[in-house]
Amino acid sequence: MFNNYDLTDKDIMDIVGKYEGLINRYSEINGRSDDDLKQFIVMEIYKKLTKNREK
Repeated sequence: MFNNYDLTDKDIMDIVGKYEGLINRYSEINGRSDDDLKQFIVMEIYKKLTKNREK
C-alpha cells in the first residue's frame, strides 16, 4: 500500500493520524490502553516507512 518510501515526516504523521483509531485498538492490553505499546507501534510504522529514505 505504501510502497513509496520517499515520504516526509509530515506525510508519515498524516498516515499515523489516519490510523489512530486502529493503533489505539491494538495498543490495548486487558481492556486498558498501554501508552508504551502505542509508542512502539508508531515507531515501527515510522521505521518501516523511512527505511529506504535517502540521508
